[in-house]
Amino acid sequence: MKNKKLVVGLAVALAVIAAVFAGIFIATRPETETGSKTVNVTVVFADESEKEYEIKTDAEYLADALNEEGLLKAEEYEANDGMYTYIAGERADYTLDGSWWCVTKDGEMTSVGMNEQPIADGDSFEITNTPA
Repeated sequence: MKNKKLVVGLAVALAVIAAVFAGIFIATRPETETGSKTVNVTVVFADESEKEYEIKTDAEYLADALNEEGLLKAEEYEANDGMYTYIAGERADYTLDGSWWCVTKDGEMTSVGMNEQPIADGDSFEITNTPA
């Protein structure tokens, strides 16, 4: 009987904690901007060369804007989590060699995947192929 009460108490505590974290996430997530916007994206390749793109879009998230521009090649699992292997035709594959795409906005590393990264008119992003 005592163990059953403990298990129920722990389950309730976990549910409350999950609800608190969900509330914090919803309250602090970045807002999206609807309508036409222009976003600047610089892709830095493994050889340190760069290519700049000015993207005019109605998309609300970075991945959608990059996809419209033809810069993403995504496997189904990548499209779900926002972490992509191919950008602008170049591969950065952590599972293969430890390289990955680092996304920064105005010089600061973003804290979400490209699928969840809101964009606004005038934003500037740098996407860098980062070796292991």
